Order: sequence, then C-alpha cells, then structure tokens
Amino acid sequence: MDNWDKYQTLNEDDLLDEIQKINKRLFQLKPGNPMFNQVKAMLQTAEMAYRDKIAIARLNNDTSPSMMEIGNVDSTYDTIDYSPEALLNLTVDSYVKTLRGKTKKS
Repeated sequence: MDNWDKYQTLNEDDLLDEIQKINKRLFQLKPGNPMFNQVKAMLQTAEMAYRDKIAIARLNNDTSPSMMEIGNVDSTYDTIDYSPEALLNLTVDSYVKTLRGKTKKS
C-alpha cells in the first residue's frame, strides 16, 4: 500500500501522530544518509495529506453564503447616433471649440 493511500485512511489526530513519528525518525538520520531523503519525502506526503484533510474540513464547515447580495443596479441605455453626418458635426464642433480659446497667428 502506498503511503498516500495510508495517510488518506487516517483521521487528523492519527495523521498528526504519524507526522510526529516520521519527524522523530528524520531527526535520527544524518542528512547525507540515503534514507534521509526517503523519510523527508514521507514527511512531506503526510503533511500534504494533513493539509488536504484540514482544508476539506474547513470547506465542509463553511456556513458563509456562496454569493454576496450587493443590491439592485438601475441603469439606462442611451442610443447614440453614429451616422457619418453626426460624427462629422461632432468632430468639427470640437475642433472649432479648441480653436476659439487660442489666438490665431498671422
């Protein structure tokens, strides 16, 4: 049986006990020892399984609403005339208005 499968069958308390046992084994090994990396990988796998279990428990116990009510939004839509004549008039009007504020140089 794979360690991940084993850790999934344990509850949170048993998983914490397993993490503690693995930590004790890890502290007894020297970092150069080939077993050190294996035990460290076991520890990481057990910690990941524990974090997953805690996250699932939090999601199951979450009572907050999935959506927040922010109220109603009223809106109006204005249709704008995009005919070529209207665009030309708008462009000419804005151009003439910018020229009025400036003095012409001769």
